Amino acid sequence: MLSERHLAYIFSCHWRRPWGGVWRVFLSLCLGGLLSACATLRPLPPPAPSWSLVPDRNSALAQVTASLPQGGAGESAFRLLESGRAALMARLALAERAEKSLDLQYYLFYADTSGRLLAQALLRAADRGVRVRLLLDDVDTGRQEAAIIGLDAHPNIHIRLFNPFAVRGDSPLGRAMQFLNDDRLNHRMHNKLFVADGVMAITGGRNIGDEYFQADSPVAFHDLDVLTAGPVVGEMAWAFDAYWNSPYAVSARAIPKPKPDKRTSLLAKVRRNLEQSLAELDQSTLFEYTGLDALAGPAVADELSAWLPGRGEFLADPPQKVDQSASVAELSLARLLIQGLKVRQELLIASPYFVPGQVGVDLLAYVHGQGARVRLLTNSMAATDVLLVHAGYAPYRMPLLLNGIELYELKPSQVQHRFFRRLAGGSSRTSLHSKVMVFDRQSAYIGSMNLDPRSLLLNTESGLLIHGADLAEAAARFIEAEMTPRASYRLGLGKRSGEGRTVLTWQDEAQTLFDEPGAGFLHRLLLDLVPAAGWEDHL
Repeated sequence: MLSERHLAYIFSCHWRRPWGGVWRVFLSLCLGGLLSACATLRPLPPPAPSWSLVPDRNSALAQVTASLPQGGAGESAFRLLESGRAALMARLALAERAEKSLDLQYYLFYADTSGRLLAQALLRAADRGVRVRLLLDDVDTGRQEAAIIGLDAHPNIHIRLFNPFAVRGDSPLGRAMQFLNDDRLNHRMHNKLFVADGVMAITGGRNIGDEYFQADSPVAFHDLDVLTAGPVVGEMAWAFDAYWNSPYAVSARAIPKPKPDKRTSLLAKVRRNLEQSLAELDQSTLFEYTGLDALAGPAVADELSAWLPGRGEFLADPPQKVDQSASVAELSLARLLIQGLKVRQELLIASPYFVPGQVGVDLLAYVHGQGARVRLLTNSMAATDVLLVHAGYAPYRMPLLLNGIELYELKPSQVQHRFFRRLAGGSSRTSLHSKVMVFDRQSAYIGSMNLDPRSLLLNTESGLLIHGADLAEAAARFIEAEMTPRASYRLGLGKRSGEGRTVLTWQDEAQTLFDEPGAGFLHRLLLDLVPAAGWEDHL
């Protein structure tokens, strides 16, 4: 079934749509019917602004931060979270150790095992007196409204929805009709951010859900986050505040309550449901991971080598990008392009959704023309989770190769679940989800931004640009590990036996393929039709 995430990609293709005349009237009448039959957001005055708390230098997390390797003036410490297990444990560890504040900003927050674990950790933190602020994009909250209302009822938990839908409920049809009738809703907050006590933070490509932490899901996303401590965390906290206090962030109290007297009782129900659903988990297995002992205090000395120094810049699109009032100079991608154009030796890119357009092809060709090696990793057709994006990318493969760009497409290998013991034995199809760029092995970007039209034109995005050779080398190794013949196809140009025309080839460990791996008749038809449907007009 199509999720709101897939609908967002479908409507971002900028196909020529008959929005005027009878079609617009028809949609308006249908939407009017929905509005009369379904609950809508309650009109409330704008929520009062709130700001990040001043970090307490005596807090436990601040003490850990003070023990980390010190680089030059203004440098921070960074730690890559490569495995899904490490990424979830880092979030749980920060939530359990926070003493003053937790600020979370996410595009998706699923109510699966991983999501419930983190929700329970946030609730425990709030019970200890920690102020919790949770900012969620509204693209996929319809099935979780009762839980959102319940958690928001806690005096220390405050939830806001970014760019919300007017009609509430969990009907994909209702949300699709709103997408079609209101261009505002096609602009989503794709940022990912987790700030604890104003002194430690996590950002990267992961949303909150089993598929992002390689737990129990049909798709296991191969992703990358970075755990951060030091001065750049202040920039990350400031960026969160900018979104939290923007006019696009609406209090969860605007969601219509199931019944007028149910708000407080919903909190008790959320507690009960979390306890019951997580009671079966083997906690000893869940917390086997020890790679974050540095957060616990006693084992700090043994963990310092895992932290790498560097100077960080937090790049975040301004929230007004959703109403197209932000200038190009303010956008994260513009700053990354400037960084990329400075490359002289090597540019490494991992982007799961890669639709460069002719401008992107020309920019990469320019970098290569300056003498730099350019390598790019994205999903193969068989590995992608959004086939429409692959169809938008496919026409640019040959122009990229002809301009000297090296292309790799991740294979959909199967991974075994080792996360929760009761789920052992299951497997998932891996799909690339990390958004990483490495510039001359001196700087690296790790964040939420894909190199596609949605990230460029529609979504707000964020991420860390880190200047430091050690961190950049580690990020490069992360990408290169997935460029091996075992993990990816390397694309090339060749000619079939007996044919004169040049075609794409896919090289793996054993052979050279002349047909797209995993492509059936319908897949090939989609590849032929989608570019002609209008991608080119807006790239």
